[in-house]
Amino acid sequence: MSVAKAPVATVTQAVEALVRKTIALSDDDMGREWKWGVYDEEGLRFALLMAHHELRDLAVRLAAAREREPAQAARILAQYHQAYRDLSGVLASVRTDDLDRVSAEGEWPVREVCKHMLGAEYGFLAVTRLGLERALARNASEPSDEEWNAFRAPIASDRDKATASIATADIEGIRNAFAEIHIRVLRELRDITDDQIEAPAWFWDGAMPLRFRLHRFEEHLRQHTIQLDKTLLGIGRPPTEAHRLVRNIYNALADVEMERGAADDLRATLARTIAERAAAV
Repeated sequence: MSVAKAPVATVTQAVEALVRKTIALSDDDMGREWKWGVYDEEGLRFALLMAHHELRDLAVRLAAAREREPAQAARILAQYHQAYRDLSGVLASVRTDDLDRVSAEGEWPVREVCKHMLGAEYGFLAVTRLGLERALARNASEPSDEEWNAFRAPIASDRDKATASIATADIEGIRNAFAEIHIRVLRELRDITDDQIEAPAWFWDGAMPLRFRLHRFEEHLRQHTIQLDKTLLGIGRPPTEAHRLVRNIYNALADVEMERGAADDLRATLARTIAERAAAV
């Protein structure tokens, strides 16, 4: 009787496994013996450095294998995804006990920062989606309050549910909430064409092109990721060497994830390598 083989992990799954095995390691742990070929003097940190190296190389190979260049909107969303993965790197080090600690009077705790960031993701999606719908209809006029309110209502309802859920969630629940809206944004906006990207999308600041609205996703995440960095420092949770290395890995992973070409053999090979490394750490 044949024994079914375990499914091969994706690159993302392999990276997550490596992160789980290493994120809590101390700076002293980074100096533990770990060898890779002739490289035997860097210690355990080299396991993370090599994962970053390999992800960078895979991203280059995948880009070289493209059949066509991505549209401008896809490129902007790839930049946004980079910001999301940088946020992932920060949240990977956060513990549930950190979420409600206040660094100083008048400052937001981590949970409140995350709640604000999450709400904005849904708000930006509503604005951009309506702009896209009107671009498809070749309607460049300002939407009425009635049209805007009707269009945004279901997205606002989803936002309210998401932000309410993280009010009492553990850190895993918060990470999952960000992943859910992030995947939705990528899925619903990735097919904006170069012919549509200058179409107006209306918000409190008036009419701005879809190009501008797309860039706002990234900039808002980066603004408040810095706020999270400051908050964690303020509550006595500065980044360790492992945190910094993991954050680099997530940033390298972003480029691999946003390459939509096949190259399944390249992906599978690296996924296997990183998964085996995670198991061996």
